[in-house]
Amino acid sequence: MTQLLPSPSPLPQTPSGEVNLLALYLERFDRPNTRRAYQNDLIDFFGTPEVTLERVRHVTFVEVNRYLQALEAQHRKPATLHRRLAALRGFFDWLVALGALTHNPAHRQLVRRLQPIHASSRSVLYLTAEEAARLLEAAGSDPKAGLRDYTLLLTLIFCTLRRSEAAAMDVQHLRRLGAYWVLELPQTKGGAHQFVKVPEAVVEAIEAMKNHYGIVQGPLWRSLSRRNYGRRLTPHSIYRIVVQAAQRAGLPHIGAHTLRHTGCTLALEAGASLEQVQAHARHRHIATTLRYIHQRDRLASSAADFIRIELPRKP
Repeated sequence: MTQLLPSPSPLPQTPSGEVNLLALYLERFDRPNTRRAYQNDLIDFFGTPEVTLERVRHVTFVEVNRYLQALEAQHRKPATLHRRLAALRGFFDWLVALGALTHNPAHRQLVRRLQPIHASSRSVLYLTAEEAARLLEAAGSDPKAGLRDYTLLLTLIFCTLRRSEAAAMDVQHLRRLGAYWVLELPQTKGGAHQFVKVPEAVVEAIEAMKNHYGIVQGPLWRSLSRRNYGRRLTPHSIYRIVVQAAQRAGLPHIGAHTLRHTGCTLALEAGASLEQVQAHARHRHIATTLRYIHQRDRLASSAADFIRIELPRKP
């Protein structure tokens, strides 16, 4: 009889032949960046990528608390502590759902209270229109990769892309939808099969870049180095391109996400509504978009501007 369904793949195992629960847990995540982040955080706690059932059954809330305390002693940022705790909590929740554990040792009622993070008070780094123009000019100054880098950064700003979204771009993802050009995003942080409008000027720049480098199909952003020529740029490579362009432009250290913030902020300052920016940037919650408004209003009208002191003359 013909087998209609493929036989199940064997479970990931450790060298000793036991099931590797960490590797099995990571199969839940589709996005490589998410999988990598959870893997790194959990390896940091367990000290190994091979986590067995016997190991997880010996974890207590005392061990979790001491781990968090050690991170605090290393002066890790509050965001790092919250992320590590969230990774542990999710992993142990999964084990409880499997029936491998009876309770979660990282339960919020068992672990130490971490310093809260107030997202609305965190500064959002972005470029002014003049700084963005300087950055684009600096990106385009390289004789070999300038056209690629200029077009890449232009796309990041105007389409408010995450670097992982840009790295996944293929030629066929840029297409017409009625009277408009759109970029299909097969897999994003907010969900699968989203799209974003691409302005005509960006489309023209992309077409010019494709013609210059002879790109017809496949990855849109490609390496031009001898070692990896023609291969798809990784998210980390895109980050490096932004950092190096900022250095040449005399700007402070920024990453690719700064360009996403820049696109959102410049759109709001030019009169776009919150709802328009939320849709374009694919923010799941309007509160994320409101951060840009709150920061602008907080700085434009601050109590610091009302403080008056008769300052002594400079010596």
